Amino acid sequence: MSSDNTPMVKITIKRGDSFQSKYQTYEIPLQEKMSIFNALEYINSYLDPSLAFYTSCKIGKCLGCTVEVNGKRRLACTTIVEGDMTLEPDSRFPVVRDLMVDMSDQESS
Repeated sequence: MSSDNTPMVKITIKRGDSFQSKYQTYEIPLQEKMSIFNALEYINSYLDPSLAFYTSCKIGKCLGCTVEVNGKRRLACTTIVEGDMTLEPDSRFPVVRDLMVDMSDQESS
């Protein structure tokens, strides 16, 4: 977890589905070279096991972990957390829950 002098970062996540959603903010310890995916794993493991997100290849090839970071489309597995951020699901696809989307219709991309 966090010691007193560990820098903290706020991750705000759009939670819910295509019909109803809200934003929820989590404060987590910032670690050097922490990817957004690592931050989501931390939130899921230590703060909120109900958070839904895609468990990706972790090397930037499958594109399944695509999220919108402060309004810009990014890969969660390769994007480094550098400060407070807002995460939303990929707006090209219908939302299943939280950051998980239904990518079965790939023609939307």
